Amino acid sequence: MGQGILITATDTGAGKTYVTCLLGSRLIREGVAVLPLKPVESGCVPGADGRPFPADAAALRDAFAPELSVSAVCRYPLSAALSPHLAARVEGVSIDPARMRQTVIDAVKATDVVLIEGAGGLTVEIREGYSFADLARDLSLRVLIVAGNRLGVLNHLKLTMHYLQSEEIPLFGVILNDLTPEPFSARAPNETEVQRIVGEFYLGRVPYGAAFLPEEIFSRFRWGMLQIKHDSSLPDLGQGKLD
Repeated sequence: MGQGILITATDTGAGKTYVTCLLGSRLIREGVAVLPLKPVESGCVPGADGRPFPADAAALRDAFAPELSVSAVCRYPLSAALSPHLAARVEGVSIDPARMRQTVIDAVKATDVVLIEGAGGLTVEIREGYSFADLARDLSLRVLIVAGNRLGVLNHLKLTMHYLQSEEIPLFGVILNDLTPEPFSARAPNETEVQRIVGEFYLGRVPYGAAFLPEEIFSRFRWGMLQIKHDSSLPDLGQGKLD
């Protein structure tokens, strides 16, 4: 039985896919068997066959699971650039959370680590009334937050963490991701404040355009994985809610 981590963000455009690609690639180089999942992706442009092509899911696949088909990474590619539940409604697609949960469980049983990328932030709805937070809670997934390093990130991060705490969803860690190459007045203060806010859960900062995951982030990530492995209070993922 492997481990599953839900990767969410402080907001859309924070760099979840980019950071997940760096993380998955580094795990592969360390000999860790890792699989990506992007259960639902909206805003997909038409592919060669005319159907919605999930570019983020394809990036994950190409980065660290080239043996997979894109459809194995993303079960629900949607065209409309809307929240998944709204895009599905517009396109007449019925998203089945039970099927999604089973996909995660099957992946975790088959590998060491599954990196499950959400869409936007934690409370984004997959289906009306069912969010990525619900998915994490139902499957006892810990949550990794990618925080986009820009003005407003501290407020968004506090709100995300407060929601996790109120819903009793365990936090895995926080990665701060630089979104632009140009320096701005809040860049360094943001990192200092994020460290203060999250304490030991701060994994580090990804510089803009980094080709590899910074060593400090991987070291702290690996330590967090060991903590999960030895945390007897965390239920097995397969014991999560399925119906």
